[in-house]
Amino acid sequence: MPGRFAVAGLLLVYAAFAGAQSIFASGFQLGDLPFNPPSSVLCTAADPRCGPAYDPGHPMSAGELAQAIQAGMAAWRFHGARGSCSGCHLPDALDLAMGGFSDDSIRRRSATHIDPQRAEAVVNLVHAVRQKFELTALFHPTALRPLQPGFEPFHEITPGLPVWDSTGQRERDQAFTDHLVNDLHLLWATGTVDSLPKAHQAYDELHAVNLRRLKLGIPFDLFSEDGFYGETHKSVFEWFPDIASTPNSGMGGAFYALVDAYIADPTDANLWAYYDAVSTHTTCDPDLAGANIDDYARACHWMRQKYRSLQFFGHLLRRRDLKYPDFLADLRSAQPQAQYRDHLDIVVARNPVWEAGDLLRIAPLQRPAATACNETNHPCTLLPPVVDETVHNIPTPREARIKQSEVFQQSWFVMSWLADPALLYEGDSFATFIGDYLESVLLPYYDVHHAFVVAKMAVEKSAASDWVNAPGFRQGTGKIASVRTFSFKQLRDNFSPPPRNDPRYPVHARMFANFARIWIYLVEEDVRVSGSIYDRNEVMRAVRFMRTWIAQLEGQEDARINALVGALEASAAAATELRSQQNISENPGTGLQPNGRWAEFDTPYVP
Repeated sequence: MPGRFAVAGLLLVYAAFAGAQSIFASGFQLGDLPFNPPSSVLCTAADPRCGPAYDPGHPMSAGELAQAIQAGMAAWRFHGARGSCSGCHLPDALDLAMGGFSDDSIRRRSATHIDPQRAEAVVNLVHAVRQKFELTALFHPTALRPLQPGFEPFHEITPGLPVWDSTGQRERDQAFTDHLVNDLHLLWATGTVDSLPKAHQAYDELHAVNLRRLKLGIPFDLFSEDGFYGETHKSVFEWFPDIASTPNSGMGGAFYALVDAYIADPTDANLWAYYDAVSTHTTCDPDLAGANIDDYARACHWMRQKYRSLQFFGHLLRRRDLKYPDFLADLRSAQPQAQYRDHLDIVVARNPVWEAGDLLRIAPLQRPAATACNETNHPCTLLPPVVDETVHNIPTPREARIKQSEVFQQSWFVMSWLADPALLYEGDSFATFIGDYLESVLLPYYDVHHAFVVAKMAVEKSAASDWVNAPGFRQGTGKIASVRTFSFKQLRDNFSPPPRNDPRYPVHARMFANFARIWIYLVEEDVRVSGSIYDRNEVMRAVRFMRTWIAQLEGQEDARINALVGALEASAAAATELRSQQNISENPGTGLQPNGRWAEFDTPYVP
């Protein structure tokens, strides 16, 4: 049971803590790159919102440390009101320790769940964790945005705007535009791709962009929000779930044994052992302050995805780097050459961030009055009252929940994309694979971010050569002259450039014109050199479609591009077709999007 934490387990946890190294001492790690968080996201000693960092000059004794961990972990797993602390947090309070939470904040937020004595034990546990991990610097509780490149986004110019305000979104999009043009000097964003060498240069530059280091104008979710500090901080735009996951009856011992093994030896394989057990050994805690958990199945599912995502991110913090874990680490001993493409069911299940966002796409917290929530056509994720009261009502309850659903999707979809820019293993649907949902939540709020996603994703899909023979609709990935490189659903149905008087407009037009130029040059070269093409009809529709962009965006046609497309028509007609009719039949509707509306581009182009 949650409250019965064996002494042997506590000693195992203590031993694991004792071997921890400093997280900040030699620089935070982003994969294999040193990456120190800026001072703007760290606590200062004088800030009352922050708790005390570890002071090497005044450490606890070994006995005091052991006692603090033993008593603290017992309180951490105690099943109080609405579940245990561990049911919404990391297994050992490392999130509170690194997140810089003050002692008073921990006591206040514990008060509705556990008694004051146990709350004090949790406070002492957090101090012990900071000592054992030598946390001499802490993130500020209002600043930690997990997986945010550079630890913070570009900021809006206009002060005091909430994250969902359209003015702030445009201003952050402009800052991102300036970064691509003035700092990175990408040819795709600054020049004209008017030759094959320039097409290769632009492609290579985009391919070389390290997304985990690229500062964005999209603010990712804060680790935690706290309505105690004002109405605007009442938000579900955070990582902590507000419905706890609790071990099923009789499974507490087995579940916590897996957790303890992970704390003692936090390998990728041990992470997946207890992560997988969240699904099999736990469920949403039924205590919702009087509400019936059965009435809030979607909220339960969403919160458990947030809980899994928190465990996933906590693993990165614990290892002191932000390199993603090996999703198949536990299979490597039996299958050393196991590939993600061959075990997609496992990989997708262990990659929770995209699905957390997708749940609110399918069933947002609220809908406009014209499409009010109903189970038949417009489902919603209704929150139990005790959770719903933690959400602000600015400007109205309906608008607040609509906007929070939107920004949550923006944050969590982009977070997933940064780690998997070809979207190879984020989900099981074709729409997820082609980035349909990612693009739709960026338009019309972040136009230049959207343009970058379109270009970068096409590059990454065409470069994923290990996936050429992947099963199902992923087959054909990893080749330039392939339908898998392109997705045009949002570009045909939902394209929204900035207003013509907006400074982003000319850059945005240049980005898409150059996108067309890059791919026309490279597709022609690939077909000419390789003599093959993956889905001839769809690739040529894409080429003919992209050719039209140049005149629309630049004001006139380009004779060299037209001649190149004419040459490509001939070489494509003679090329070997790589996509089988069987693959088309088994995966209907997986060509260009939208389906059935490409008749105008069926006729070969004649210069």
